[in-house]
Amino acid sequence: MVSFKMLGDQTPKGETMKSKEMYETAQEYLIENMGNQVSAGDVYYDNSTKTWNVKIISKTPHDILIVGEMHLDDEKTIVYVTPGEQVLKILRSKLKEERVLIDVPADALARIKETVPDVTVYG
Repeated sequence: MVSFKMLGDQTPKGETMKSKEMYETAQEYLIENMGNQVSAGDVYYDNSTKTWNVKIISKTPHDILIVGEMHLDDEKTIVYVTPGEQVLKILRSKLKEERVLIDVPADALARIKETVPDVTVYG
């Protein structure tokens, strides 16, 4: 589910409808220009810059990762978007950081420590 947030003291008129329009514009741009590996996420209005900002997200089997951001003006013109190469770099970096939790018998921990580099054992 997408959330819509407002930053700053004032909110523009028709904020909910405008937020949905910005989300749809961002989603359309992302599909056309970056494919189906990313999508639009949270939308918020930044009163200090007078732009609608949309998080660019990527869904993984374990999490939803924020990999960039898009800024649009009130006319739905894209003012800034994280470049595709940078989105991929961020995604790769975050996937390398991704950790998993496994359930193994206690007697197997010693073998896992010897076999898997950079493993941390809790418990």
